[in-house]
Amino acid sequence: MDNFSSSNQSRGFDWGAFVAGILMVIASFLIMRHPAKGLQAFVLVFGIVSILQGIVWLAGYSRFRDFFQHSWVAIISGVLDIIIGILFLCSYDIGGIVIAYLFAIWFFVDSVVGIAFSGRLKMISNGYFIFNLIMNILSLIIAIFLIFNPIIAALSLVWLVAFWLLVFGINEIITAWMHR
Repeated sequence: MDNFSSSNQSRGFDWGAFVAGILMVIASFLIMRHPAKGLQAFVLVFGIVSILQGIVWLAGYSRFRDFFQHSWVAIISGVLDIIIGILFLCSYDIGGIVIAYLFAIWFFVDSVVGIAFSGRLKMISNGYFIFNLIMNILSLIIAIFLIFNPIIAALSLVWLVAFWLLVFGINEIITAWMHR
């Protein structure tokens, strides 16, 4: 009985999860209310991460040189990452368009790969094969639409992130209460 009572004891309210959840929900509502600012935040984060990645590539060059014949690739990659990061930080418009196209191209490639591999599903189930093929074709149509409408792609990305923040934030708040 002691094992049961000790494992059933309350661990206390998880303030970290609660605060994180509240902040995520607030961020979600702010992004939904101001999607253009949300996209600017993505561009800012992407720009900073790109610059940091470039610095990591340049710093790692000497280590790559010892075991990788084409270590000069690290220098090129590092310089390109830094240039892209600076470009994003200097022009939120260019950064937003690039992110929108990357998002659309990601959907496109994922859809094409899904269509290419859907034939394998015939062996498992003809019904699932047809369903999967239709879903991937619809996804491909959406991807093409997003490629030709980068503003819609950018807004879709912003709304998806806002929705994720909302769901994850609510989950964190519930988790905080479950730890009591």
